[in-house]
Amino acid sequence: MVFNILCVLILISCIGVNVCILMQNKRAGGFTGNVSGMGGQQTYWDKNKGKSFEKKLERYTIIISIIFVVLALISNLI
Repeated sequence: MVFNILCVLILISCIGVNVCILMQNKRAGGFTGNVSGMGGQQTYWDKNKGKSFEKKLERYTIIISIIFVVLALISNLI
């Protein structure tokens, strides 16, 4: 019973990590930035948006990742 609950929690945290990572903005201009014509150009809104929403997403990603690792270790011990 406990193992099943841990498996469900691991699945939920795994989905949460994936969603947080996919929602994050790509910072590197790189090849795709040059192809699309937006190579390094940012507006005032883009620069200030990183201070609020992007920071929260990074923090949530780290927290959910730690929860995922802890749950995986606990399930390994059971």
